[in-house]
Parts: sequence; structure tokens; C-alpha cells
Amino acid sequence: MTARRAGQGLEMARSPKVAEQKFSIDSVAKNMSTSRSTVERLMDSGKLGYYRVGRRRIIGESHLQEYLSLAERKSTEDAFR
Repeated sequence: MTARRAGQGLEMARSPKVAEQKFSIDSVAKNMSTSRSTVERLMDSGKLGYYRVGRRRIIGESHLQEYLSLAERKSTEDAFR
């Protein structure tokens, strides 16, 4: 693993898992019913992880599961406030 700067925090670049399904930014935006720029902001802020392959950013299934799990937990916590 190598460290790289992402937004304000430091995150670790992971090697892509071979068997893991991978998605483009556009396909994630379409499936989340949001814009490409929103997905890019989530990635830039470190909230949504990704793999860098050359100049491309690829979102792994594990990244999506982690983000959605955190988002679900946050919405549940907000509902009980």
C-alpha cells in the first residue's frame, strides 16, 4: 500500500481486488440517481473510496458497500436525534 493525499486527509491507495466488481464514476452516479460531480466530490473528500488506474478512478464494489453502510448508519442516527 502507498499513501496518497486525498482532500484534507491522508488515505491509503489499495490494489484492486481481481474478483471485485468495478464501476465507472458515470455508472455509480446513474445508479445513485445523482450527478457525476457529486460522486467526484464524495471521492475527493474521502467519503467514497476508489482505485486509481492510470489517470482513471475506478470505484470498487467494496467502496460502494462501505460508503452506503456509513450513509445508512448516519441516517439512522439522525432519525433518533
